Amino acid sequence: MPIQPPALSTPDRPVPAGEDRVLATTSQLAGRVEDALDCRLNAAVLEDLLLELDRGDFVEWVTVTRDGEYLWDLTDAPERIADVVAAIVVERLKQWLETRTDA
Repeated sequence: MPIQPPALSTPDRPVPAGEDRVLATTSQLAGRVEDALDCRLNAAVLEDLLLELDRGDFVEWVTVTRDGEYLWDLTDAPERIADVVAAIVVERLKQWLETRTDA
């Protein structure tokens, strides 16, 4: 009987993956959000959101696990998302100030 390597287990939370990278599967992210916000997430909707964030270069899709889950690189996601949100807030604030000064 051939010797097989042990099955790899997937951690239940995002983990640093060398060079300060943070990798997580969709279910790991869902679990962390559910724990933090005390709410239930629809995994399919979360995955669709992550795919859209990947298209916008906010997160990086790395691979698909043996279980068929997407693995995401979230290393720079907070900064990337914060930069876009900040730019939108500043633009909206400018527009609001312009309407206030024109009146």
